[in-house]
Amino acid sequence: MAITIEELKTQTAEDENLVQRLQTEKKVLLNKVRQEGFELGIRSSAKLSYKDFRHFERVESLATALDEDVLDYLFSYLDQKDCPEQARHLDADFAYLLEVDPASRITFAQGWMDGVLSVWQTIKTQVDTPQ
Repeated sequence: MAITIEELKTQTAEDENLVQRLQTEKKVLLNKVRQEGFELGIRSSAKLSYKDFRHFERVESLATALDEDVLDYLFSYLDQKDCPEQARHLDADFAYLLEVDPASRITFAQGWMDGVLSVWQTIKTQVDTPQ
């Protein structure tokens, strides 16, 4: 019985290490997903209007309440803005992750919005300053 208890303790420690490693991998992957979204936000900003930038600035606080359907809306929106398909090209691993993981879709869209707003913050004073 003592051997069984030691084996269980060892197994529990291995399981905890596995969980910790997988949590770390997930965090790293989600950071990469957010970065991909951020970069797409920067690339697609050239197609946005003044009204679009002001809208995203107003709704920025709502980005935490996005749902898993947000990516469909985002890509439809980019289609309406004539954002070229090649500007949205994603690595195959990311594309697959976005298909199967709702949290990744939300993280990607939040990253996109952050990218758009970073461009806006850079140019906002120039745009709002009368010439």
